[in-house]
Amino acid sequence: MLVNYNKKAARQISSTVDYYLSHFGKQATINLAHEIDEKVKMLRKYPEIGFPEPLLTGRSILYRATIVGRYHKIVYYQKGNTLRIAAFWDMRMSPSNLQKMV
Repeated sequence: MLVNYNKKAARQISSTVDYYLSHFGKQATINLAHEIDEKVKMLRKYPEIGFPEPLLTGRSILYRATIVGRYHKIVYYQKGNTLRIAAFWDMRMSPSNLQKMV
């Protein structure tokens, strides 16, 4: 299965990694990056393992999510043989932000 990150999701991951590096140090950043990589590998192999994202129900696309660490979600959907990462969302943000973002 192919994995495709949309531009927003890629920017969100990049800015989160930059924030971790400047505020929490190198090891915390490495741990976060490793967990993101492992989650994406798992989703690539088992795309239906994520739970349906409750904030995005009622849309024509079934968005799923998986939690990364304490505060983040990878929000994605499957289209054919492609796993599309739609957002890397900080769950401490207002739910309406995710709904506007995706």
